[in-house]
Amino acid sequence: MKTLTELQTDHSTFSIGEAMSDGWKLVSKNLGYYILGGIIAVAISAGVGIIPIVGGVANNLILSPCLMAGAIYVTWRISKGIAWTDFGEMFKGFNFLSPIMISSIIQFAATFILGILFLLNYLDEMKEIFQLAQGADAFNNQEELKSLVLKLFTGEFVVLFLLLMLAILLISVIWVFKIHFIVIYNMQAWPAMDMSRKLASRNFLSLIALFIVLGVLILISAIPCGIGLLFSLPLSIGAVYSAFAQITHSDSDYEGDEKMFDFEENQNQA
Repeated sequence: MKTLTELQTDHSTFSIGEAMSDGWKLVSKNLGYYILGGIIAVAISAGVGIIPIVGGVANNLILSPCLMAGAIYVTWRISKGIAWTDFGEMFKGFNFLSPIMISSIIQFAATFILGILFLLNYLDEMKEIFQLAQGADAFNNQEELKSLVLKLFTGEFVVLFLLLMLAILLISVIWVFKIHFIVIYNMQAWPAMDMSRKLASRNFLSLIALFIVLGVLILISAIPCGIGLLFSLPLSIGAVYSAFAQITHSDSDYEGDEKMFDFEENQNQA
């Protein structure tokens, strides 16, 4: 495994084809566990999501990121030849709760600010729509609401909305490896996010292409009653990990200063 010092100046890339094939090889070894873990994760998120406001916040900032960290943890160990025999390891991500939550808050804040900046351009229209949609007269205002919404969708609105989506995609890409660095390199939130940004910037187009491939695959797999998601979502976890592993060699042992990776032994004991 490459050291953080090596990764600072390293310009390694990854193959999308190899990421897809290796990703599937990794998750298919324990596909049943991945599927069961996904079902349990959805059930937990649905249960917590019932709680107004707090549930959504907890899902986005704690539960989903920590469960993803658990998936990354077991995928990393599988890549190193360590079998996934204890299903409880899917919850190992909660061992990294603090840096994961902080990094999630930072990413959410960045996305939220972009959304607010977008909405500020249409504040008057939003206020009018909100007012018309309130009270007993809301049903009688349907035509006026429809007309106002249609007027809102101008060429400028479409362009700004597409720019917003592009910016959110950019944020997702540059921080795609933040949890990998938190779990595998035992890093704190911002250093992990900064290292992810550096690696992602050097592989930006390849990551965009990987996101598109996985996005299309997930979309298609969701069509038959969502059954295909049981396979496409684990594949996505494996493919992104494979891309990370191709760059960092996280699937191999480090032969230098072993003290840099004492955390691995600690995590095995956790």
